[in-house]
This record gives sequence, C-alpha cells and structure tokens, in this order.
Amino acid sequence: MEQPDKNLLDGFRNGDRKAFEKIYQYYRIPVIRFSVSIIKDEQEAENIYHEVFMKILKRRTKIRPELNFNSYVFTSVKNEIFDYLKALNKNNHLKERFWERIHQETDECEQVKEAQLTKMERIIEGLSPKRRKILEMNYFEKKSYNEIADILMISKNTVKNQLVKAKFILRKEME
Repeated sequence: MEQPDKNLLDGFRNGDRKAFEKIYQYYRIPVIRFSVSIIKDEQEAENIYHEVFMKILKRRTKIRPELNFNSYVFTSVKNEIFDYLKALNKNNHLKERFWERIHQETDECEQVKEAQLTKMERIIEGLSPKRRKILEMNYFEKKSYNEIADILMISKNTVKNQLVKAKFILRKEME
C-alpha cells in the first residue's frame, strides 16, 4: 500500500480540511479490513478507525512526512485494538465476577431457606399428634375446616382453634 504524498501530509499537518478528508478516506477500507480480521466486529472496527483518526488529527503537528506514515497509522490502529481487547477482557471478567456473586448469594439464600425448612419441620414434629395432623391436612392436603372435622370426627371450631394454636407456635418459634 502506497502512502499519501508529502504535499498531502504537509497540508494535513497544517490543518487543511480537504487533505484530512483525503487521508481519512484513503485509509478507511484498509484499516477497517485489518481491524475486522482481528476483532471480527465491523461496527467496532469502524469505531476504532474513527477513534484512531481523531487521535492522529490531534497530533497532526507532530507528524513527520519524511517517515513512514502507513506504519504510523497501522501501529496506532494496532494499539487501539489492543486497548479495545483489554477493555473487553476486563468487562468479561467483571461479568464473570458478577455472576459468581449472584450464584454465591443464591446458594447462601438456598442454605438459609433449607435451614428454615428444617427448623419448621422440627417445630411441626414437636406439635401434639392431633394438632400436627390438623395442620398437615389443612396446609399439605388442602382440606377445608369442614372436611378435616368430618374426617377426624371433631367440631369445626376445634379444627379452627387447633390451627390457630399451631400457627402461633410456628410463628413464635420461627422468629
């Protein structure tokens, strides 16, 4: 690839807008192709190209036309790609750490839930057999007060009173 001639580079160094546009268009396709070959993302390659040329524009007065400008441009692009890849890697690392924390908190939550369930089972086991049976029929078997009363041959009020007492004990012990 040939590089822009000395007159064009001199015009660019001196702030000539047309010279900048010519150089900008001259390098656009080769630089984007080069970037895409490394990062495999055309949109990001376009962003890198634009970013590099904005930096070159800021440093245009330091450009020495007698040196290889192609080398300067492609070295700048390569450095920008490395910075992009480092940032991408850092971003992926942060995502991984975030998911690890989420999973850790989920595991801790599950452990707390498991401990609470174990405690609740122990409390239920500590209830009198009659109270436990009424509670189990109501909560686990989804039976109504009337159904429980009929099955156990007790009054509906007894079922209600036993459930109230069982719930009170559970709440008190779970605190």
